[in-house]
Amino acid sequence: MSTPAPPELSRPNRISRAFWTLNHEMTAVYTVHFVREIDATALDRLRRETFEREGEKPSYTALVVKAAALALREFPYANRAILGPPFFRRMVQFRNMDITVAIERNVPQAEAVVLADTILEVDGKSPLDITRELQTVLTADPETHPRWKLFSGLLSRLPVCLSRWLIRAPRYLPEQWVKHRGNACFVNSPAKYGIDFVIADMIWPLTVMFGWVKDRPIAVNGQVEVRRTMPLTIIFDRRIMAGAPAAHFFNRLAEILENADRELR
Repeated sequence: MSTPAPPELSRPNRISRAFWTLNHEMTAVYTVHFVREIDATALDRLRRETFEREGEKPSYTALVVKAAALALREFPYANRAILGPPFFRRMVQFRNMDITVAIERNVPQAEAVVLADTILEVDGKSPLDITRELQTVLTADPETHPRWKLFSGLLSRLPVCLSRWLIRAPRYLPEQWVKHRGNACFVNSPAKYGIDFVIADMIWPLTVMFGWVKDRPIAVNGQVEVRRTMPLTIIFDRRIMAGAPAAHFFNRLAEILENADRELR
């Protein structure tokens, strides 16, 4: 009988260790998760009609970002964060509809790094405008994208201890939070990897996540039909929103998405 090979110890490199700093900001003890499955028929109809008119389809991410902005405009209490140094933290109300989106980028010497890019004043942009902006970020390099250049430099050029301090700094300074992390809402999706539902804590006080849009059985007018559906999740800070207000926000978000061909034009 052969002797099993001993395990090999692997030390993460400086980029990974600096990036993992964000995990320390996640406070699962304060978070609550709401999950539901929505009918994506209207989303697909809007994408198809936009393609026929413009020759391009808005991405699902852009549609969710736009819907989140509209829901936040109706329920501004969801667009808040608790920021500041220890013992001096306070509730900060954001006035703009700036939403941050997770965009996975390949970084040399790192397995995976997510760039969090903020789409400014989302409520004044069309889903197609948002799609184009996201595509620009997806293909940008550090020399052409200021935030990507800054974040890449933090991860790769500075000592890990200094990188960690700078990455955490926005939590203590509201002006820096707005500059580097946007407002309260973060949109993320694992759908391109074929994942349905995801429950994950994030550093933003409100995270909207959606899964793979595909055919699933769904009840329609008392009958079971096969329709394309979208798993939808929000993760929120219970110190900022209680359950009932969060449910009002979540239900309105789902309503906007399920009526996208009317609500998101």
